[in-house]
Amino acid sequence: MLKTISKWLLALISSIAILATAYLLWFKNGVNFIYGAHTELVDHTAFASPIELTAITNVNVLSPDGQSMLSNRTVVIDGKEIISVTAEGSVPANARVIDARGKYMIPGLVDSHTHILKSPNDLLLYVANGVTHIRDLGGPSNRLEIREEIEQGRVGPRMFVASPPIDSMDFLQGAFWELITFHKNTHDVEHAKAMVKEFAEQGYDAIKIYHLDMPTYRAVNQLATELNITTTGHFPLSMELSELATTQQKEVAHLEEIVRVLIREFGSINNKGTAAFYAHVEARSDEIIDDLLANEITVNSVLWFMESIHDQFSDLENALKEVPIEYANPGILEGTKDSEEFKVGWLPSYNQFEATSNPSEEIYSKNDIFWAAREKAHHILLKAMIRRSVDIVAGTDSGANLVVPGFSLHDELESLNNAGMTPAQTLASATIKPAELMNSNAGIIEAGRRADLLILNKNPLINIRNTRTIDTVVLAGRVIERNQLDAMLAAIKEANEKSRKINIDKYL
Repeated sequence: MLKTISKWLLALISSIAILATAYLLWFKNGVNFIYGAHTELVDHTAFASPIELTAITNVNVLSPDGQSMLSNRTVVIDGKEIISVTAEGSVPANARVIDARGKYMIPGLVDSHTHILKSPNDLLLYVANGVTHIRDLGGPSNRLEIREEIEQGRVGPRMFVASPPIDSMDFLQGAFWELITFHKNTHDVEHAKAMVKEFAEQGYDAIKIYHLDMPTYRAVNQLATELNITTTGHFPLSMELSELATTQQKEVAHLEEIVRVLIREFGSINNKGTAAFYAHVEARSDEIIDDLLANEITVNSVLWFMESIHDQFSDLENALKEVPIEYANPGILEGTKDSEEFKVGWLPSYNQFEATSNPSEEIYSKNDIFWAAREKAHHILLKAMIRRSVDIVAGTDSGANLVVPGFSLHDELESLNNAGMTPAQTLASATIKPAELMNSNAGIIEAGRRADLLILNKNPLINIRNTRTIDTVVLAGRVIERNQLDAMLAAIKEANEKSRKINIDKYL
């Protein structure tokens, strides 16, 4: 009898283990779909081009200070490097010559806040949109492998890779969060420090901070400083803005981090009124900026995404029509909806920002007021930062709702320009500023610099929208012409169509 019970018990335990394993595999498969892993891959080798000695003649070149166009220059590129920029330079006898008469050359663009997730086709989207360098702020460990492949010649933007985001959660919540995201959970301060050392040894370019408790936050920043590796990311949920005066965190991953604390400081916007909230933001701006400047903290913008949230809430159907969602990875676009409280995706009924089904007029009004006030707070704070010359780099948080990789950086530049930056300042936020932040040799067009360049049909110093008029991309010395860029986009669109589960024709 005892043997029979034991056999039944063992069979039951085995069955439960098999079912649990099957469920976890099924669940993880769904998570991978949401991150874009199931989309057909485009053959990036089809767009490989050789590095050859190249002379670009008769081109108007953005001056090293970024303030003007230098007319009729000859730019000679050899290998990955610019070897000369001259007014009347001779062209090497064996060089490929590109006549760019009437066109404009600027440094390749940098998106300072991206997430590739599990969507490597996005690398081609960046290149096709003139983004020659991206900063991936937290993702899976294979980012390091992709970074190396690009350095060895794979077609894609040069990558700056931050570590997986570090959190402080209890054991069960942390384990679940690690299962469904790329985050890593810390158990205590010493565990967090060991994690930082491991990430530094693995070769990450930065440590990504997420929602840490305050002791762990301070310890991580201190150790990273000692190891000479920068930290970037979010603030602890309990952090006060007075911490900016002493923090060793040198980059804020988006302006939203500061706005969120300002909202917490202020209290209920609906109860106290938007006018009082705006006054609070204005009153606090200079003190916050004093600390940012004194501590040399860079702010990553992520403005367009914050502006779009209110649009997604109030009129998602039209918001979807305003962006080229046909190029977005279908898995990320379509997402999943397990409940009204847990929605991931961009489309109606999957979008976390859209107004809930049949909301009451009161609830809709309160949410509408909140999102609109949150957006305006970004503008108030950003205008003050521009006025006082805070270091701002253009980042998009690509992969987030309606933020289409590559295309979104041009949206971001337009938003920054509309928010008060001059076209020259806006260009700097996506060229020389991030280059300085990363200690990169790109970002300026002059001899000795890395040959990451764009040739545009129109002058972006006159209208920042002209960054979209891309004729040619020079990617680490490789020339990619317009027909090749169009072929990249067409290949991605075709792969997406083959992988799509939900028809999106109504939004195109």
